[in-house]
Amino acid sequence: MKKIILAVSAVLCIGWGISAKADFYAGAGLGMSFNNGSIDDVRGFKDSYKDTPAYALYGGYELPLPLLDVRGEVEYLRLKPKAKYGKSRTMDAAIARAIAVVPFVPLVDPYVGLGLGYARYDHANVALQEVTAGVEYELPLMPVTVGAEYRYLKTNEKAGKWYSESKFHTNILMLKAKYLF
Repeated sequence: MKKIILAVSAVLCIGWGISAKADFYAGAGLGMSFNNGSIDDVRGFKDSYKDTPAYALYGGYELPLPLLDVRGEVEYLRLKPKAKYGKSRTMDAAIARAIAVVPFVPLVDPYVGLGLGYARYDHANVALQEVTAGVEYELPLMPVTVGAEYRYLKTNEKAGKWYSESKFHTNILMLKAKYLF
């Protein structure tokens, strides 16, 4: 599944990039994940996650349309949530995202998006979904944008090893910067 999502995203980005108005970008984000996941132990023990930093690297292409700009993005996301009474669990995720930029807003570019991905989490491979909303500001005289983003991310499967299972969902607030090529 992960290979299919990445292959389709790469083909779309490269295919759109052939046009004369290529609008490729690459960026990074740093934020905080407010975890709402749970851990259930087969022995009846329940635990939850502490809040944790979130790190992202991403790249994409913006397709300018007459009334709406549409973006395709591929992102690597890393979280390392720690259970309140247990050890840390690492989530490394690859996410393909479609974003629609809301038109006709002065000074800033608000956007909404949906993403699907695949993550290695708690020694298991799980599918994930996300909903994204944010706002960006393009710096004057520089091909750089800065912005803030909210996303809700969840896995649709339980991941577990040995005696415990965890279902992960989180709210992420992130500051982002991207360079426009």
